[in-house]
Amino acid sequence: MTVNQFIKRAEKYNLPISQVYDLIAFMLNIDYSEAKYACDKEIDNEVADNVLCQLENKEPCAYITGRREFYGREFTVNHNTLIPRVETEILVEEVIKRYRNTENIELIDICSGSGAIGLTLMQELNISFLTLLDIDKKALEVSKQNAEKFNIIKNIEFVCSDILNYTSEKKYDIVVCNPPYIAENEYAGLQEEVKKEPYHALVAEDNGLIFYKKILSNFEILCKSNGVIFFEIGAYQACSVLDYAAACSLYAECVKDYSGNDRVIIVKNSKRGI
Repeated sequence: MTVNQFIKRAEKYNLPISQVYDLIAFMLNIDYSEAKYACDKEIDNEVADNVLCQLENKEPCAYITGRREFYGREFTVNHNTLIPRVETEILVEEVIKRYRNTENIELIDICSGSGAIGLTLMQELNISFLTLLDIDKKALEVSKQNAEKFNIIKNIEFVCSDILNYTSEKKYDIVVCNPPYIAENEYAGLQEEVKKEPYHALVAEDNGLIFYKKILSNFEILCKSNGVIFFEIGAYQACSVLDYAAACSLYAECVKDYSGNDRVIIVKNSKRGI
């Protein structure tokens, strides 16, 4: 099967062109940059049919290839991790914007999954110590693989724990968290591809708000006096998270994503510098 024939057969799945090229690069074992120039190349029929079969079964492209680009870097992913999304890059950008010239930052990435957020910030900022915390041991193994791939394993600790029952032994300058935030009654309406991702990384109790409330309640336990929390939120959760932050006597603001949806909540214990 030629690449052109594969592209034609894959049209029915309405994939972004970037994912089509990633699949082509994966099947031909070539760099992504070469995929768009490989239209006449031959793909092994068995390999191509296997990929098409997985697409038919709603398998996400990132799980087929075992990788996903995030903030310009290729992260290893598998069925134990959430697939990094471009919207989450807003959170990363907001952290970088505020800490670009700061030295010796201590940061914790809660519900870290593949490590995409924490490991990206480790390479973009002057972070002296990073904690990656996730309830899933297998997800932490993936984040460790990514840290080793980027050669940044030093000064990183991997903590397997449920943040709902976790007591931090240290305080941090920055807390980042992209928690499960889909309400249980919303799960049935998700796309089938999304349902292939870990349920516990998608769905949360209390209408998707339980992790925000727990972390905000523990602000003084997790954060230094000038510490800041950066949350990713669902499109309709801003008011609830902002109200709960206010109830905790904290100051918060909301940042929208590229589509104009509420996406990131930034929380401090004072209005100064927010």
